[in-house]
Amino acid sequence: MNAIVTALLTAALIAPTGAASATTDEFKDAEAVLAYLKAHPRDVALVTEGIRHNADRPAPVASAIKIIHLAAYADAVRAGKVSPRERVPVSRWNAYHLPGTDGGAHEAALKRLKPGATVTLDQLVSAMIEESDNAAADLLRDRLGPAALRRIARTPVSTINGEMLRAFAGCRGSADACLRRHVAGERMTPVLPSFERQAAWADTVTRVRPAVLRDVLARLAKDPVARKHLEWPMRQPGADPKRIVIGTKGGLLPGVVSEAMYTVLPGQRARHTVLALRRMPEGAWFSAVQSYAHQQFILKVATDPAFRARVRAALS
Repeated sequence: MNAIVTALLTAALIAPTGAASATTDEFKDAEAVLAYLKAHPRDVALVTEGIRHNADRPAPVASAIKIIHLAAYADAVRAGKVSPRERVPVSRWNAYHLPGTDGGAHEAALKRLKPGATVTLDQLVSAMIEESDNAAADLLRDRLGPAALRRIARTPVSTINGEMLRAFAGCRGSADACLRRHVAGERMTPVLPSFERQAAWADTVTRVRPAVLRDVLARLAKDPVARKHLEWPMRQPGADPKRIVIGTKGGLLPGVVSEAMYTVLPGQRARHTVLALRRMPEGAWFSAVQSYAHQQFILKVATDPAFRARVRAALS
């Protein structure tokens, strides 16, 4: 998921609280997201202070699952099991990549980092969070071990690209086995089907209880290793930490939109929010991808008590 733009960091703090007309298939602003939640209560989850809607129903969260990877990394650094300065060959990182499947995230990470023959493990983690590079996430999962992620998520966390190889490249066997074959040089090219078929697949992978994801986020908001990565939006032009601090990781898969975000206003306690939308119609999903109104919605829930009360009433 790409950057939160400068306007998003400020606009939600000054938006009016009155209701605006909104259709349920166009994500143009926070009001439209609220209308969608009211119209599709079974297919949305929202967990934040004072609101627990579908909190314990496992839901697909796309790349928001990467905060589980980040938590496992932070734990391993603290325990001395890995070093942020560990060198990772770029050739190995590239071996995990599936061209054409991540919206250009891998290439964008390489462009930002401008690596030589190696990157540090911490740089790899930054690519996983900032650009949402799937190859970085899968390499980190292999480095730490799937059991480390499972302990945190309280459920198995599969390989992202391995699942794509199995679903869309005709690879037979487990997702882990498919990824191992790909990394070893047996290149398989996914052929992406229609939106409907991709959405049906997306609804089955990277499932986790939103309440667990929110608890992990709250823990990471206090961890300096994790905060450095999650608060990358604060390094963008126009971000003002004196007004609000944001740490976030979102995710997009066809039919799925997710966001795990904490916000801290001056003089106030942090608010930790997980929003997960599933089984979204194609038009609504593409609208969300273009507008990122779900991020505006989370910011408004976190900063506007009147709006938060309306959301709580709508989901009660």
